[in-house]
Amino acid sequence: MVATGCGSGSDPGGSGAGPAPSKQAAGGQASQAAPLNTAELEAALPNQLSVPADLTQPRTRKAWDTLDATICQSEGWPDSWCAKAVAVGLAGFTNLEDQELTIRLISFPDSDTAAQLFEGEGTPDEIGENPAGDEIDGFEIEASDQEPTWSGKGINVREGSVNAKIEYTWAEGTAIPAERMGGLADMVVQRIQQAQNGEPPTASAR
Repeated sequence: MVATGCGSGSDPGGSGAGPAPSKQAAGGQASQAAPLNTAELEAALPNQLSVPADLTQPRTRKAWDTLDATICQSEGWPDSWCAKAVAVGLAGFTNLEDQELTIRLISFPDSDTAAQLFEGEGTPDEIGENPAGDEIDGFEIEASDQEPTWSGKGINVREGSVNAKIEYTWAEGTAIPAERMGGLADMVVQRIQQAQNGEPPTASAR
C-alpha cells in the first residue's frame, strides 16, 4: 500500500493510490525541513516556464500568510490545517480549451506537523516505483454536474514541512501523456526542496 517516496519514476498515469508512508515511518525519524514563509512558498509554486508547454495560459500564482485564516479555508484546506499553517499558495494554468492544472501548497512550522496532518484520498494501490516526496497519495477526480465531460487525476504529496495538492483535469477525449502526473509530482517536490534549501526554485515538468 505504501512505499517511501524519494525521487522520480511515479506511475505517470496517476492511478488511484493509497498514501505512501513517510520517511519517518521508514527510517524512524522524520527529517526536519525548514518552514517556508509566504515569499518562499510563492517562489516554490510552479510558473509558466515550469509547467507542461500545452498549458499556455497562467491564472493565479500567489501565496498568502495565515494571520487571517479566511483565504486558507477558502482554498479548501481543513480548519485544523489552517490553524497551524504558516502560509498557503495557489498556482493555476489552463489552455482555455480542454486542460486545467491547479497546484495548492500549504506550509507548516515543521515537518512533524505536516506529517501528522497529511492524509490520503485514494485507494490502496501503487503510485509507482520511487514516488516523489516524503509521503504521496494519488486519487481520481470525477466528473461533476457543472463539468460532466471533464474528469482527471490528483496527487497529494508532502515534502518536509510543506503539503501539496495537485489537481489536473481535462475534457473527455483529450490525450494526456502517460508520464504527465509523475512529472508534475516530481517538479512540485523538487521546487519545494529547492526553496527549503534556500535556492531559487527552478525545477520544471517540461
